[in-house]
This record gives sequence, C-alpha cells and structure tokens, in this order.
Amino acid sequence: MFSEEEKVTKKFVVIAMLVMLLLGGSHPVEGAFAIPLDPCTLPECIAECKKILQQKFLSATCSDGSEGKKLCICLG
Repeated sequence: MFSEEEKVTKKFVVIAMLVMLLLGGSHPVEGAFAIPLDPCTLPECIAECKKILQQKFLSATCSDGSEGKKLCICLG
C-alpha cells in the first residue's frame, strides 16, 4: 500500500500542519460579501466595510466584478 517512507512523510506533514495551526493563532473569517461601489477606492471601501461590520471588520479590497462592475469585497 504505502511505503514506510511515505507513511513517515504523511505523518510529518500532518504534525507540521497542526503545529502551524496551533501556533499561528489563525483568525477565521465569519463571512465575506461584496458591495457595488463605482468607482471603488480602497479608503472608501474600507470605510464602508467598517461601517457595516464594525468590530468584526478584518479586511477590504476593491475588485472588478462581472460586466465591468466595480465591487468592494469585505471580510469579517
């Protein structure tokens, strides 16, 4: 089935992932949504996301949506 070397490698990868998860202090995102904002500037996008998400705000960015529409993507 698996050679001894493959088993050891898989165990090492699993342990490394667990250590990274535990020590990394990950911050899971609870939700992501887009706001139509044309033109989308980063300061305006951040302000809109902070207004909606308040203390749950994590990040914001501008992106091109379908049909050339500008979107503000909020993470929180």
